[in-house]
Amino acid sequence: DPACGCGNFLVISYRELRELELKVLRASHELSEHKGQRALDVASLVRVNVHQFYGIEIEEFPSQIAQVALWLVDHQMNQRVSEEFGQAFARIPLVNSPHIVHGNALTTDWHSVLPAGRCSYVLGNPPFVGKKEQTPQQKADALAAMHEVHNAAILDMVAAWYVKAARYIQVAQDGLS
Repeated sequence: DPACGCGNFLVISYRELRELELKVLRASHELSEHKGQRALDVASLVRVNVHQFYGIEIEEFPSQIAQVALWLVDHQMNQRVSEEFGQAFARIPLVNSPHIVHGNALTTDWHSVLPAGRCSYVLGNPPFVGKKEQTPQQKADALAAMHEVHNAAILDMVAAWYVKAARYIQVAQDGLS
């Protein structure tokens, strides 16, 4: 999430992926019970983890909140796994961390945060700031990100994220060719 703020998109995405994973584990456990298997090592089956999530945030405090929020939802989902399968499941000590970079997403090389070939999804809600409402720094950042786009100076700031995301995705697609 390039422009992740306090991590809401990341937190909701993580929670929903863990919910989906829990449904799969529940369904596979029910099938194995019918075959006579009673024990299930859930810890070895839970694959979704916070270290698979990346974000860039320009403000330091929200970037720290995003990291902690992902750890909290991980803990909540681990509790759900524990309740569902009757086994204590916790990831303590915290050895995996979400990758939340404190930086300007328009001037940060996204490939240095996560190489495009390793990225599955780019999502988020970057700022919508019209041409007249942009600060001089915002205009400079947006123009730097869209330097080859005709009439970039008249576009909303959010267009810079679309341009960067399109370039990022293109690199990933070129790598697959």
